Amino acid sequence: MSKTTYARILTALFLIGIIVACNLPSTQIPQLETETPILTASPTDTATPIPTATEFVAPVTATPEFAPFCEPGAASNLTLSQCQLPIAEQSSVFCTNKNPYNLIFINEGATYEVLSEGFECSDAGMKDGRQMITCTGPMASTFELRVCDPACAIPTLQAEITQCPQDYYYNDLQGCCAQELQLFDQNCVLLKLKTKSCVVDCGKFTKKSACDNNSYACEWNDDNNVCQLRK
Repeated sequence: MSKTTYARILTALFLIGIIVACNLPSTQIPQLETETPILTASPTDTATPIPTATEFVAPVTATPEFAPFCEPGAASNLTLSQCQLPIAEQSSVFCTNKNPYNLIFINEGATYEVLSEGFECSDAGMKDGRQMITCTGPMASTFELRVCDPACAIPTLQAEITQCPQDYYYNDLQGCCAQELQLFDQNCVLLKLKTKSCVVDCGKFTKKSACDNNSYACEWNDDNNVCQLRK
């Protein structure tokens, strides 16, 4: 083979190699997916929250309706017309199971309060349109009972917060809002009562020491040197 022929063969092979290389499919380099950048709010930005389907949105409440305002001077006129002096009188004094009791009649609707320590009173029903109460305590002892007309009682100041605007007081007696606190004097009577001694035979105590031991019912008479029923 001549040198010329050999050179031509090499040149042909070189050209064929170039043509094959140019027609090969190019290698695709996979591109990485880029993440969506997260936007961060600056300290000065204010985000507006959007409620989701599970969030509870509070309903809009209506403006509360207030009670009417009290008219000046109406309190004293109403009080004078409604207040009455209550009826309270003692009916009887008796003993039950060696315990003393006082029976008192008061008019229906009146209130009562025991002012003496160691005594208590309770309702005992109705009779002839009047309320009966019984009081008990230590024997042969005095106590005080106050009976009042509820129409003259100090009114409730706050039945509900929403009944009156701020800085106003609710007058339960008149059903209105007052700018100043109004106090009414109670129309009351005071009974001074005494329980009965349920020990009948104090004379059996011939010595002063024995009589003093039963001083809740008996008392020693120094003039006659006898133990007698406490008056």
